[in-house]
Amino acid sequence: MVVKMVISSVFEEFLGMERLEVNVDIRASQRVLEKVGFQKEGELRKYVIVIGKTIDVIVLQIWVANFKSVN
Repeated sequence: MVVKMVISSVFEEFLGMERLEVNVDIRASQRVLEKVGFQKEGELRKYVIVIGKTIDVIVLQIWVANFKSVN
């Protein structure tokens, strides 16, 4: 899966990084990230304005130790 490869590359490139955080506004993206080990941290209500409309954003995170144990 491409998402796993990208996450793995980030953790390999930035060796001191312990945690990766992603903000998404599409539920399908959230599900894809959860499948590789991301966990929902919270939701930012009316966080971004897109074409004049405010939308909610979901905050997901993964720890390097959790990523390595899941994958």
